Amino acid sequence: MSLYDEKPKKETNIDILPEPVYSNVSEQLATQMDFTDSVIYLSDDITETTLADLMIRIRSILHQRTDTSKDDPINIIINSAGGDIYEMLGIIDYIETLSVKVNTICRGKAFSAAAIILACGTGARMISKRSSVMFHQSSSMLDGKMSDLESYLTNVKNIENTVYELLAERTKKDAKWWSDHMKSDFFISVDKLIEYGVIDQII
Repeated sequence: MSLYDEKPKKETNIDILPEPVYSNVSEQLATQMDFTDSVIYLSDDITETTLADLMIRIRSILHQRTDTSKDDPINIIINSAGGDIYEMLGIIDYIETLSVKVNTICRGKAFSAAAIILACGTGARMISKRSSVMFHQSSSMLDGKMSDLESYLTNVKNIENTVYELLAERTKKDAKWWSDHMKSDFFISVDKLIEYGVIDQII
């Protein structure tokens, strides 16, 4: 059989995203946010720049809203191992000042500081059924003069008490219960998160 007798190969159809859709996806990947659905992704460690970054992204969403959407909640999707406790408290303070509710949604994991942000959403607090949540005490590597260490430890104890009281306000367990259970890494099953009042619903 001649090469010329071979049947031409069928071309493979490759779906290509339309330009506006591609641009929208690219923008979401770059900014970690979705203006259309008021979604912000908290998917990194919580560091000294996280609060400012989150404030800028929330303000950007609110600035672009119309009269019909001005009261819609902000949605923070959390997949974070936690991090800086000062940034965490700053984030919680900030979302409490907003005129709109902030829904917190865990998809993947919310550990340490991220778990506390999850519990402190001002709207609906949600979790996907196979996600993991862990609470624990703050930790630090210390060195320096004894007087400085004593001052630092006093501050840490005060902050920890603030966290226990905060969790007591947002959940069905009191501050002492949280203090007792957070002495070591405290992983909580999804069903227990509902029972303890850490979240409102499983999605």
